[in-house]
Amino acid sequence: MEELTRAKKRALYILADCDKTEKQLYDKLKKTGYSDEAIMGAMDYVRGFGYLDDGKYAVRYILYYREKKSRARLKYDLAKKGLSQALIAEAFEEAGEWDERPAIRVLAEKKLSKMDRTDPKAYRKLAAFLSGRGYRTDDVMAVLGQLAEGLPKSSGA
Repeated sequence: MEELTRAKKRALYILADCDKTEKQLYDKLKKTGYSDEAIMGAMDYVRGFGYLDDGKYAVRYILYYREKKSRARLKYDLAKKGLSQALIAEAFEEAGEWDERPAIRVLAEKKLSKMDRTDPKAYRKLAAFLSGRGYRTDDVMAVLGQLAEGLPKSSGA
């Protein structure tokens, strides 16, 4: 019984800092040495107060990071945090659609500021970088096309 009380206090302490998924909280409590029974009791306790809700966590995570990360990266991160694919899909539906092109443009301009903009290889490298970040190829190419429009055409000498 005493272990359950300590586990509840520890769970509240962990969640006071920042939100966690159920898996993250379970792992932290397990690492601290609590039994599965105490962990489940503590999780039920904090869940009763609304402090532990994976669905709300996923939606908040998407809304916060969608200007900085691609959809693919957000899905990967949420899955890594222990959320099911069904829950992730629901969270994306609740968060709504958004255009990733402004985020791509910000990243591209930041990278291009350190590159030779007249070098065609720079754009290929940049496209590979952005695709590696999980952005869709058609969005990447559209943004890079806009950025390249203002450049003078190189002469085929």
